[in-house]
Amino acid sequence: MRAAQPQEHICTQLPCWRLIRLWRKALECVRTSNVWSVISRRPELLIFTVLLSALNAPVLFGSCHSSLIFQPEAVREGEWWRLLTHPFIHLTWYHLLLDGLAFLILYHSLIEKSLLCRIMFLLAGAAGSLLCSWNHTGSGMGLCGLSGVAHGLMAVSSLELLGRSCLENRIGIITFSLVVAKAIFEAVTGRMFFGLLEFGLLGQPVAISHAGGIIGSLFAFLMAKVCSPLSCASVWRRRDG
Repeated sequence: MRAAQPQEHICTQLPCWRLIRLWRKALECVRTSNVWSVISRRPELLIFTVLLSALNAPVLFGSCHSSLIFQPEAVREGEWWRLLTHPFIHLTWYHLLLDGLAFLILYHSLIEKSLLCRIMFLLAGAAGSLLCSWNHTGSGMGLCGLSGVAHGLMAVSSLELLGRSCLENRIGIITFSLVVAKAIFEAVTGRMFFGLLEFGLLGQPVAISHAGGIIGSLFAFLMAKVCSPLSCASVWRRRDG
């Protein structure tokens, strides 16, 4: 014979209630950590993370969402959403790890406060990368991935450091020079600079895509500076004091 437990205690032993309690603890940790401050300042990062996780779930099972990859013929037939989804699709977990982390880190590093400008940098980088890759590969190959966008964001992030402190100014110049030199090398030779790190898990990389991403993002950066110098392109403002 066993003594009956109070109903309230019995409910808390059920798996669903345990899950709810765990979620509450997790949310509390997020609120009291730096993660919450990051999300509050860059709420779109949460959306990007969810998109990357949801759209790339098949890589855990060795496949990918081929219906979301950019295919010229499919776009001509009306599947226009591929233009928007292809950067977020990746072929393998390794592809997702490299591109996804680089993209999220570099996007978070942007100094620009305007959400519209940040999204412009992203979209222009994706467009530049797509146009250069499409022109280079022709119409028979599908395109996907965020590496071109990541290179574009790195170029913009390095320019944002110019005109600030002496140390940041040097870091910006060095970083910009390195990322541009890397992209030029890849565009001229047709080979990835870090090709040894591919391990056959990145599909068939399009070397010129990185240069396209840089060109696109820099174009958006310059347009933002010219069109709205007070709200965008804060690179040219020095810190107070």
